[in-house]
Amino acid sequence: MTSIDQKAEIKHHEAVDIAIESSYAEERKLSQHPSPHPHSGREALMKLNPAPIGFGAFALCSFVLGLYNSGLITHLPQVAIGVAFGYGAMGQFICGVCELIIGNMFAATSMLTFSGFFFTFGIMIAPGSGFLSAAIEAGGEAEVGKCIGLVELGYAIAAFLFLLGALRQPILVRLVLLQVFLAFFFGAIGGLGGIAKFNVASGWVSFTLALTAWYVMCALLFTPETTMIKLPFF
Repeated sequence: MTSIDQKAEIKHHEAVDIAIESSYAEERKLSQHPSPHPHSGREALMKLNPAPIGFGAFALCSFVLGLYNSGLITHLPQVAIGVAFGYGAMGQFICGVCELIIGNMFAATSMLTFSGFFFTFGIMIAPGSGFLSAAIEAGGEAEVGKCIGLVELGYAIAAFLFLLGALRQPILVRLVLLQVFLAFFFGAIGGLGGIAKFNVASGWVSFTLALTAWYVMCALLFTPETTMIKLPFF
């Protein structure tokens, strides 16, 4: 275990995120009911595609947290707190609410769940929350690691359940969820068992998760109307 303001607390991330937007067009067509009013609010909402927002937030946050946990750039936890609150949590929350409005319950549930992780993580690590001082008082750095590991274990279970529910989704969606599960799972082992190498492994998985999520964001966002680049979504 490292010092409290270092690895012990940020190992999780997975990062991630989750996750889930692939057969969006098909799902929306199935859930869309014909309306006698061609310009109704419902029809307008069904044209929304909030998935790139969620995947972009997940990617950037996982990138920063992954490089932090792997120990390549910095040991300052505040950089992870800012990104977790400023983009990771808010971006996925907005995406989740939009998916909820248009009736995509799988994407909404997953995005709101992983948004909750970044909110939880930021609150726990922020000095003003009192978590760090209370955990240190109770058992030192080991107690901090166990608390964060317990949270990550819960999110690893949630990520695994989402992965099971996405077995018919495209490969990219399943890959994102698999990486989210592994990042949380490795972080949980590292925190609960006090094994620093698993924290580093969680960081590297978060880094690869960021690359995958950014690809998904671009594949969904880049259209012939906006760019000459077209990425395959498989």
